[in-house]
Amino acid sequence: MNKIFDSHIHFNMKVDDTVKDFQKVVSILEGFILVLNTDKEKQLFLKEFINNFTINYPLSAIALNYELFDSEISNLLISKNIKFGVKLHPRLSNITINDFEVVALKLENLKFAFIIIDCFYYGSNLKNHINLELAIFIAKHFNNTKILLAHGGGHKVLEYMLYTRDLKNIHYDFSFTLAYLKDSSIWVDFIKFFKFNENRILFGSDYPEFKINYMKSCYDEVIKKALNKNDSELIEKLNYQNFLEIK
Repeated sequence: MNKIFDSHIHFNMKVDDTVKDFQKVVSILEGFILVLNTDKEKQLFLKEFINNFTINYPLSAIALNYELFDSEISNLLISKNIKFGVKLHPRLSNITINDFEVVALKLENLKFAFIIIDCFYYGSNLKNHINLELAIFIAKHFNNTKILLAHGGGHKVLEYMLYTRDLKNIHYDFSFTLAYLKDSSIWVDFIKFFKFNENRILFGSDYPEFKINYMKSCYDEVIKKALNKNDSELIEKLNYQNFLEIK
């Protein structure tokens, strides 16, 4: 496997040496988006990675939970020439449909290059199952900003395709989802989605939930069935570079 781009990875906070584990994992990648959902992850990044991030990972970016975002961290990242975006996670941040305007207002006062929205449905707290509605609202509100729908809508993949395809600033990754739902009835829906949205799909693994090589094999399988193509790495590379505007 050639070096590829991964649009959705995390620190593995469960291993003894998170820093060493991360360095080893990303050594097989050409670029990545590191998602920081918690303050502990944010502090680890600030302590161990921020000073040399651009030098060590020039084709990479970070996405920070919007609750942890403020002008101070934004200015710091800009001073280090780090490309960054905002992560919205309805379940972790307890976002409901009544919070959309508040979330948008906060984002309006921040500087960022892109927005990632968690779009996987899990748990019995149904008031947080507003991922699709949030994605549409944010994409329309910030129509000049690129939006990445992480996990591609999970089991609602066809709804996401039909309801968001006209929003041209929206992109998709199927990190976690492709592996988690592999061999289920939804697998056919993934193939249909890939067939109609080839230029808007990014590769994502959601490491450490799934190993990158295994997720890559899942993507390859779907791409081959949907597009009859074996050059999945080229597709993933071009889409990633387009999303982050890498020349």
